[in-house]
Amino acid sequence: MNVRNVERESSLGEAIEVAATAAQRARGLLGRECLNDGQGLMFKGCSSLHTFFMSFAIDILFVDKHGKVLKKAVAVHPFKLVRAPLRAYYAIELPVGVIENSGTQVGDHLDFGEEEYALAA
Repeated sequence: MNVRNVERESSLGEAIEVAATAAQRARGLLGRECLNDGQGLMFKGCSSLHTFFMSFAIDILFVDKHGKVLKKAVAVHPFKLVRAPLRAYYAIELPVGVIENSGTQVGDHLDFGEEEYALAA
């Protein structure tokens, strides 16, 4: 899936995977050595994310069901826990530097392309 920041006219990734099943959600990024440019992982309906047992840092965005960025966590190192704000509907894990390079700020709106409406259902 392609995820774009509407306000900044920037891309957060063109190959964002959706963790749709319980197994995908449980595994997350475990077992991977890195996230390459353009890659990421999106979760629907999570109250927190952790980087326990991961071997690399990530950027994290928490977004409401309308695509509004509620919280950003930059360069979250392994063995950390990041809590989502109350209205968070999506969490997106990205390579370190994506939030800064895209200029993404709390309050910005993200576009998930044509898949946006299928995700919110």
